[in-house]
Amino acid sequence: MMKAAQVRVIESMQEYAPRAEERRVFLAGGMHNCPDWRHDAISIFRRTWSGAGADRCSLALLSPRRVISDASGFNEAMVTWEHRHLAMADLVLFWFPRGNSARPEQPIALYELGATAATGRTISVGVEDGYRRRPDVLAQLRCARPGLAVHGDLRSTVSAAVVALRAGSRPLRSVS
Repeated sequence: MMKAAQVRVIESMQEYAPRAEERRVFLAGGMHNCPDWRHDAISIFRRTWSGAGADRCSLALLSPRRVISDASGFNEAMVTWEHRHLAMADLVLFWFPRGNSARPEQPIALYELGATAATGRTISVGVEDGYRRRPDVLAQLRCARPGLAVHGDLRSTVSAAVVALRAGSRPLRSVS
């Protein structure tokens, strides 16, 4: 009997050493003023990755969570961790949840999406109905990534990521 593929989670500020034949996904998207969607994404990845295809390589989910060290909310070590781990990822999953009505924009996630989309790297993008900047995300991706599917729910965003990861025989670095 074949052993199930391992899914491990690396959270902010944890040391991470990539393993050979391990796929890496950075979970980018809303962090403040929105639900803890990463918990749900991790659960979906665990179920989907283990049951998908014959390729049984491991999966590392690089999952940032805000670590605040001063009153302004800025933490340079956190920004450095995110930057380094974004660069390590074979695929970046972006999820823009509806969030609360007071501050739903998620400006850092929007910046990361623009920067990553411009590189041609492999991405999976989802935008929940009700996210205030949804038209902006769709318009920008039509320009930067014509033809890229933008999903409306987290489950299909994760499923698209799994399909993209399974399509490659070795760690992915760009869109085919």
